[in-house]
Amino acid sequence: MTDSAIVVYTARGFERMLKEGGSQAWVLSEKRARGCKYVVCVQNRDPADNQHNDWGDASDPHKNAFFIGKIADIVPSPTWDGTRPKKWLIQVSEYARVAIPDMWDGARNPVAYSSLKALGIQEDKLTFNKMPAVEIAPPNVVEAPASEPDLSGITIQQAKKLLAQKYEVSEECIEIIIRA
Repeated sequence: MTDSAIVVYTARGFERMLKEGGSQAWVLSEKRARGCKYVVCVQNRDPADNQHNDWGDASDPHKNAFFIGKIADIVPSPTWDGTRPKKWLIQVSEYARVAIPDMWDGARNPVAYSSLKALGIQEDKLTFNKMPAVEIAPPNVVEAPASEPDLSGITIQQAKKLLAQKYEVSEECIEIIIRA
């Protein structure tokens, strides 16, 4: 799909997107996100949560799409501390400032995959600007030295859990078949 998009429901605002080089810190399918051309950022200003409403420098009305970026890369978020699940930064090369109301359908997961067409956004009507240069710090992760795990006596459920962690999918996505 040439207008494929990852849609994120974020408390971070427009200026913060520019300062950080895109949208972060997302738990997402890296492979699927890399297949998307755009990121559509929808403002999350949960009215029920007045206490934490401004931590992300929110800039737009609740549920409004306010930022559409052309995805340049998907990289580990500088805010990721090495714990599971891994968090990602969606780096953007160009952006369009938009104001599209009611762009969030109420889904509980703040990350969704769609297309501009399915969202009712006309790609040819967007005016893109070059993203300002930012220096993105690498994640503050201390990698443990690689060692081979002892797999003697491992159960199917333990193997599924390890594979789910390695490939960043749910355990339900892992199917193990043993042929004798």
